[in-house]
Amino acid sequence: MRRKSLAVIVAIVIGANLVFTWSTSAHNIDLKKARELVRDYARKVRDESGGKYVHYSTNCVAAFPNHNHIARCLVEYRNEADTKKGVYTCQELIEINLPPHDGNQMGYDLWGTHVSFSQCGKSRLKHQLMTP
Repeated sequence: MRRKSLAVIVAIVIGANLVFTWSTSAHNIDLKKARELVRDYARKVRDESGGKYVHYSTNCVAAFPNHNHIARCLVEYRNEADTKKGVYTCQELIEINLPPHDGNQMGYDLWGTHVSFSQCGKSRLKHQLMTP
């Protein structure tokens, strides 16, 4: 009797989830735009470093190909000595995402979050609005 009751409850919950689905979606991120925003961020970190970092490089990829509402960007900073050696001085991984939205709210703001333990600048991105 208990098993039958449990099976009925599970069936009701599954059925309710199919009938009352959330109407959220997310659009794909333009990787060029994400890279632009991360480059602006990296430029700011470089400028605030007081000469600690002279060069930076960025590499952004779609975190989930064909469904890229998240871009992962690797940022590497170098000082002069490390540039000559071909190594980086500091490295951080930042995710840029386009949050899901429902049909009534169409926001195309991009948000950034540090996903690596390392942080090269003064502040750590925690789902922060990325602006040019």
